[in-house]
Amino acid sequence: MSDATWVERLVGDGPDDPAERILEVRTENRPMPDGGDVGVINLRFTAEDLRGETYEATARILVPPALEEPSSPVPVWFNCGYELPEPMALDRVHRGWIVVTPCEPAPDSVFPGANPLVRGPNTDFVLAHLVRGMPFVDPAAIVYAGGSAGGYAALLTAAEAFPAAVAATTVPVVNLTHQGAHLFATLPTVTADPPPDHPAVPVLRAVFVPMAEGLRAAYGEDLTGTGWSAHSPVEHIDRITCPVAAVFSTADFLVPLDQVGSGIVGLPSVAAASRPGHASVRLLDALGDRADVRVVPVPPGAPAMEDLDLTQVVAETPLPLPDTLGDGTSWLITVVDEGPAEFGGHWRHALAPDHEPFARRALAQGTGVEQLTRAKLGQLLDRYRGTEWLAPGYSHLDRPAAERLDVERGLRTYCTRSPSHAHRFAELYAEVDEDSRVLPDDLVRALAGHPA
Repeated sequence: MSDATWVERLVGDGPDDPAERILEVRTENRPMPDGGDVGVINLRFTAEDLRGETYEATARILVPPALEEPSSPVPVWFNCGYELPEPMALDRVHRGWIVVTPCEPAPDSVFPGANPLVRGPNTDFVLAHLVRGMPFVDPAAIVYAGGSAGGYAALLTAAEAFPAAVAATTVPVVNLTHQGAHLFATLPTVTADPPPDHPAVPVLRAVFVPMAEGLRAAYGEDLTGTGWSAHSPVEHIDRITCPVAAVFSTADFLVPLDQVGSGIVGLPSVAAASRPGHASVRLLDALGDRADVRVVPVPPGAPAMEDLDLTQVVAETPLPLPDTLGDGTSWLITVVDEGPAEFGGHWRHALAPDHEPFARRALAQGTGVEQLTRAKLGQLLDRYRGTEWLAPGYSHLDRPAAERLDVERGLRTYCTRSPSHAHRFAELYAEVDEDSRVLPDDLVRALAGHPA
């Protein structure tokens, strides 16, 4: 029996797709470095952009050979926003993960641009619904991960998902208004008066200019507009109820640490008065006592990138990260002390943060009762009745049948974990206004542990 056959058998009739999103499913196999084959599922599907217009997207799902004859659940590493390079994806599969990654969109294929910060999380939302509907996936065992604009997409995808195992992010944009203000202020330096002969300038110009054009097209020139703030993860902290790991650098030029907090490790911060409206909201202010903040040094021997060349591959030094949360906290914020920011990229040193120990620990602990909150249940009910929750006035919802199925699946996954989970749902649902109780009565009884 061929490897392609076991992958086809694993996929079966495909994921639940009541919205008829899937245009094509192809399977193949790839060799593993130490022998055996990885199953690869290629998806072509549709999503809607910020205006509600349909576009095509593609994604890959890499499946470890352990699922040829599955004996225990296999967790999912969902790389949001950016396409995960194949060597990195295969390495993670080799370590026992199912890997999901969207593929890089073709130029001009999605409004208002290809970058995840510009196009928003809609590809990830739809792909996540399809993945959670696959017969071999546990919806509660998915890590939503990403870096930079991909970290931004991961936070928003974790805000949408229920339940979720972990959000694991590296230098994520957390306040889009702040990022827009920084981008617009930096553009003249990058385009009109760049540092002479700085190797980062060509890449920064190639990224920053279309990003600025796309953000202006989507949200307008006025940074006080609600589109900017509504698309910021700091606006949706109460909807991100899973454990979160986020790592930042004091030296980050692209995503300034001032988005996270003021005065961290003694670095100066930008005065709030100099930033428009929502741009003054910092992540730590929004989190309050939910944040566990750790400051770590640069690992010995990490190569410094004094003259950063973003076009050149640099050997990265592993950066071990804390893997446990302090009591009563749900966000682990790790800040790497690299000194003050300078013109360039995210890091002053070539570092490879490792979120896997944190993710493995959270997976072992499972979905906590606390993942269902009043805010989260309200969001799920909004999704069920077709009400935009992320940014009213913009399109982010999947088609109605897909939203309803995903909400039901998530609530069933949560409520069947234990009687305490079912009781939590029943208690919170009883507090919901009668007009908002949109779930079918038989579903509510089953979720609460009282089937007819």
